[in-house]
Amino acid sequence: MKRFFAIIITFLMLFPTFVTAQSVGVVMSGGGAKGLYHIGVLRALEENGIPIDYISGTSMGSIIGGLYASGYTIEEMEEIALSGDLERWVSGRIDPKHNYYYINKERLSSMIRVPIGSGMDSHRRRVELPGAVMNTAEIDIALNDYFAPATAASKGNFDSLMIPYTCIATDIYNHRAVELRSGDLARAIRASMAIPVAFPPITIDSVLMCDGGCYDNFPWRSLDKTFHPDILIGVSCTRTDSKLPNDATVVEQLMSLITMPSDFDMPKDRSVLIKRLVDVSMLDFSSAADVMAQGYNDALAVIPEIKALVSRKMSDEEYAKRRREFRSRFPEGKMGVLTVKGINEDQQEVISRMMNIGSERRSRAGEEAMLMDDFGDNYLSMLVNGSMRGDFPTFTFNEEEQEYDVTLPLRVRPRFDIAIGGNISSTAFNQAYIGLNYLKFGKLSQSVSLDILLGPVYSLARLKGRTTLIYDAPLYFDYAYNFNIRNTLSGNFGNLTEVDNSEQIRMMENFISLAAGTAFERKSVAELRLNIGLDSYRYAVDEKSERLYTNFHYIAPAIIIERSSLNKDLFPTKGLHFVASAIYVYGRDRNKNIEVVSAAKSDMIRKWWGTKFQLEHYIPIIPRETFTLGYDFECVFTTHPQFDTHEATMLSSPLYAPLLHSRMIYMPEFRARRYVGFGLMPTVRIYKNLYARLSVHAMARDRFEGKVMHYMSDLSFIYHTPIGPVSLALTKYNMHNNKNFYLTFNFGYAIFGRKGLYY
Repeated sequence: MKRFFAIIITFLMLFPTFVTAQSVGVVMSGGGAKGLYHIGVLRALEENGIPIDYISGTSMGSIIGGLYASGYTIEEMEEIALSGDLERWVSGRIDPKHNYYYINKERLSSMIRVPIGSGMDSHRRRVELPGAVMNTAEIDIALNDYFAPATAASKGNFDSLMIPYTCIATDIYNHRAVELRSGDLARAIRASMAIPVAFPPITIDSVLMCDGGCYDNFPWRSLDKTFHPDILIGVSCTRTDSKLPNDATVVEQLMSLITMPSDFDMPKDRSVLIKRLVDVSMLDFSSAADVMAQGYNDALAVIPEIKALVSRKMSDEEYAKRRREFRSRFPEGKMGVLTVKGINEDQQEVISRMMNIGSERRSRAGEEAMLMDDFGDNYLSMLVNGSMRGDFPTFTFNEEEQEYDVTLPLRVRPRFDIAIGGNISSTAFNQAYIGLNYLKFGKLSQSVSLDILLGPVYSLARLKGRTTLIYDAPLYFDYAYNFNIRNTLSGNFGNLTEVDNSEQIRMMENFISLAAGTAFERKSVAELRLNIGLDSYRYAVDEKSERLYTNFHYIAPAIIIERSSLNKDLFPTKGLHFVASAIYVYGRDRNKNIEVVSAAKSDMIRKWWGTKFQLEHYIPIIPRETFTLGYDFECVFTTHPQFDTHEATMLSSPLYAPLLHSRMIYMPEFRARRYVGFGLMPTVRIYKNLYARLSVHAMARDRFEGKVMHYMSDLSFIYHTPIGPVSLALTKYNMHNNKNFYLTFNFGYAIFGRKGLYY
């Protein structure tokens, strides 16, 4: 009897604990950019001491839930959301900072580039369409950076994360939702967020999987069955019906077609649903702050309702202690053995050199183990050069070595591609461009390209080859035939007022170019170059005279050091471009009247040397390209001689042309054998990809028509589309009168070839 009463008393003493120790599970829906709403909800829950014992999520909900379950703070998640990284990742473009400049510096800008592959069962060439719209290389690396340490700390058991966690993916073959509870956390989340068509699917245990939202976008039943929480808190940021707005994106329309209706019917006596139809598109992360604020405010509104169900409370110190304890188990991000799959042995050796990873390789070099950040940087640089495509990399933690071993599944890109581009203009400067490119990747990589550009003002043809050897620093050899024609004899160049600074000329460049160079840094090259060719100039000495032409045969060696980190081919807003070079020109010019065969001819040796220093730099004043201040400085010194005619002298002299329009027309006043130029280019981001740019430039040169100083300015409105910029520009040359105003509209990339005389 005494024992019975003792049991009763003990039970009564513990009863309050049993009553108040409810477990809480949080369910997060998918929704793409709408899913940032979850971060605001989590902040409100933490600030009010609401405990979170289990998390389950789908798609974007799986990412936010995974970060929280892995011990990331609310502040860290907000920083990720506001950094602009998410916008770049879903754009499908690898950050230009990963580009090797030497690879693309000779490539002409194009609007579209289409790979041509070989079929599996046929040797016929075919256009190879992408399996998904987005290139996920940056996302793949980011997910491994964020979640590989948590996978190692939990030993691949999601129940052993800081908070037990599950996410939902869709089994494509069997048309069903799959709950993922173990394995590679980064891979599981990548599967859960693989929106069909937008992102490529991913394989887990030989099963091809895509976005979990297709079959279960609100996985409360899965969480309830797995963890049996006492209280459910559901967070939904998408529609609870099947209606779509009229302006729905293609991805939203597709997801609506393939997504099963969500089940929001949680038990009313033990659940709270926080929901809002967040009014942003699935891939628009530009409103991150507003979306998170909406989640925070909506969660605050139901906190009294949640507290009525959950009497248990967690303090800030308890939250912090839980994070510290779990994250203390994160291993240092050292990289170990690299395994490459899908390519041949020669290609694997080249990739190993490019990645500079592997304990044996680095120990021979006397280097410390590579860290995860450096690995991601090298991986993206390897992919961005265009030779390889990468599937999701696998990071496996080696307990004995305390390093991450990496498996990279790679595929060689098609050897052929077609580039299409040009410029559509309100002026005569219209162009149509097509490029054919071949690349064979290996220890000794070989590329060949044929470029053809046609236009009434500027045309070119170029046949170019390159041989590349990948060592610690890449070594390349270029050889090309170039043919350029510039013709300003007719056409409108957008003049709004009377023009007195441009002249009519026809100029042909016909030369062979040989070069050897090395990329001593990712963004820098050092190069020896030799041009051998013929320039032909056609011009009129005065209005009454017959047109003359000058032929100039030459050989011109040069040494060039160049660095570029500009973020755009045209109208950049970040980075710098630096060139320092020295040249020598030796040649023979011949002048004659082209309309009278018996006209006198002159035949003279011309030789000179020259140097050039050029710097173009854009400094962010307000973050995220809101306001950027650019400047350029250019200094040229040559011993360029006088030719028999003033026109031939000007046409062969160095050109100062910092504005796009100034490269379209021929203006003798901006050609000189010696000059210094300086300019300022403030740029304001008006909205997303819309910019306003003011450019003001001054040139000091040897006296021309009584003047030493010459000026040009430009006010442009620019919209960057996925295939090229659209610009409307008002341009003015010199300030002493009301002449020389031009208004031009351009869409695309105005292309100019390399000059045989360099400057």
